Amino acid sequence: MLSPRQKKIVEQPGNQIVRASAGTGKTHTMVSKIEYDIEHQHTHRVVAAITFTIKAANEIKERLTIDSSSHFIGTNNSFAIEEIIKPFMKDVFGKEYKLDISTDYSVKVNTFAEGLAKIKAEQILCSYVNPKNNFIFQLAFNILKESKACQLYLQAKYFKIYVDEYQDCDKDMHTLFMYICESLSIDTFVVGDEKQSIYFWRGAYPKAFMGIWERQDFSKNFMRDNFRSCQQIQNYSNLLCYETRDLYNPVKDLSSVIMVCATSTNWVPSVIPYLDFKKKCAVLRYSNANAEAAAKALTGKNLEFTYIPQTPIRDITTETAWLYNAIAKFFILPKYSVYDFRNEIPNEVVGNRKILNYIKDRLNILNECIKQENASGFVKQIILMANDLGYETKNNHCDKLYSTIYDKQYHPAFNIDDLKQIAITFHSSKGLEFDQVILFVSDYSLSSEQEIYNHYVAATRAKSKLIMVYINNDCNARKFANNINNILAKSNLKMNNVATVINCLP
Repeated sequence: MLSPRQKKIVEQPGNQIVRASAGTGKTHTMVSKIEYDIEHQHTHRVVAAITFTIKAANEIKERLTIDSSSHFIGTNNSFAIEEIIKPFMKDVFGKEYKLDISTDYSVKVNTFAEGLAKIKAEQILCSYVNPKNNFIFQLAFNILKESKACQLYLQAKYFKIYVDEYQDCDKDMHTLFMYICESLSIDTFVVGDEKQSIYFWRGAYPKAFMGIWERQDFSKNFMRDNFRSCQQIQNYSNLLCYETRDLYNPVKDLSSVIMVCATSTNWVPSVIPYLDFKKKCAVLRYSNANAEAAAKALTGKNLEFTYIPQTPIRDITTETAWLYNAIAKFFILPKYSVYDFRNEIPNEVVGNRKILNYIKDRLNILNECIKQENASGFVKQIILMANDLGYETKNNHCDKLYSTIYDKQYHPAFNIDDLKQIAITFHSSKGLEFDQVILFVSDYSLSSEQEIYNHYVAATRAKSKLIMVYINNDCNARKFANNINNILAKSNLKMNNVATVINCLP
């Protein structure tokens, strides 16, 4: 079912920007919009749904109830590389660039010229030393602007593009997408939330998103109704940002947001009385080290918190990333079968018995390599399998896959949904939701826009209970206290108006 506002967004034609606050049903609305547009488009052209992660792209594919095999649904980088750079680079830079290019973002260059030289000499698409500049998208824009063939190709193929999480786009991504919209006249749908921009460090530029909001050639819709969190959690998170403060709706029961004032030694027994052991709970910390420490501290007293680390293969964003993830899931998840594996092969025919038998044989060989701890043999088999399926791979990527499977500390990252209590970084929690969330206020000084956005993202992961831990004599916690009091004062409120404050200090 769609709300009236969601229905309006879905049926709105032309360029559109949607500001979607946390918990407002953004993905449901975007998927419904894609289905509606495809069903009402009666030409040969297709759509491109562009996301930041493979996980998000897969979620869109899984939710679509119509055949999406002819449409592009993938990551920002894969769109730039597969649709622009690889097929048309030679048109702009010469026939010597008609190469079998692979990607390795661990290779860093300082300038655009160095990046081009690396492609020519080693057939590698790399990245800049400065993470706020984007070599892939600078190259793609250069090619698109100069190649008439590329422009005609995109115009002939796509009638609409959808860009998810637009607030996390950097300046170079924004330049490319707006060129496609303006110069190629391809309808563009962007969705995001400036309050959930947490990747400033890698060049995210939420001002570009808000710049589109000011444009006259885009229709505008603001989704503000949070369907995830209870009213008290909504109240607290809405008060953090000026554009949602008017949504504050006072409630009498303040038991859903709790501020626990404790010490570094007694915070665990101070928090436990407010947890419902039957419901899922997540501890969100800024760093992996603190998340792991929190899991160890909380484990016991009828609780077992599992630390969720970042897997070695997580940052691989090449077109072969699906293969690494599928192989990892096969060896880590008990219920993941060869049929699940086969269904993840891009553009593969489901009923193809030949490919199914091939997958079984290869996975059996890989299993023997793992049993014998034969890492080099494992890597060779992955390279062979990738080549047979038409994909490129790299030795270091295969090494990362072997580590992901062999080292059991990474396994929980593949079955988060089956774990009741976890500890994870708040960056990794984006897009997830939990009944109960524990966070430490010292991780969010609230002294900058970025810090406020970080805290907003963490707080809005909670559905029914948000527990904030204030550690006494922590200077960062004191900064939080001063700044949250100033933020709440703008609405003539204090912390005890929006939360239950528990003093557990000696």
